[in-house]
Amino acid sequence: MTMLRKQELRRLLSLPHAGAHHSFAGHDLSKLQLRGADLRQAILRRADLSQSDLSHARLANAHAERANLQGANLSNADLRSAHLRGADLRGAYLLGADLRGADLHLAIIDSGTNFHGAILEGARVDADVLAAIKEAS
Repeated sequence: MTMLRKQELRRLLSLPHAGAHHSFAGHDLSKLQLRGADLRQAILRRADLSQSDLSHARLANAHAERANLQGANLSNADLRSAHLRGADLRGAYLLGADLRGADLHLAIIDSGTNFHGAILEGARVDADVLAAIKEAS
């Protein structure tokens, strides 16, 4: 697969509905300004989204298994039914994020991960991840 350059990704993701249903699997999307981006049902498996601003982004039903979301801003993001199995959420900001029905099994979080005000109803999490979420909130 040809890797898109960050400039091309920025241009593509700035268009309305541009990211919805697209595959960015394995791409380097780190440190990008993606505030409010429409990434519904996007394929983000193993993508590097570290330090990206995804606040207010629409990521419902996105497939972000094992994605690197370290230090990402996911505040107020729509992550309903998102597939975040094994995603690295260390230091991520999920303040007010909607995670209803999301799969957080094997997600990696730490004391810097902020779930304050996040909606977790129906989210699927391992007991140790749930304990860490409660500790980090």
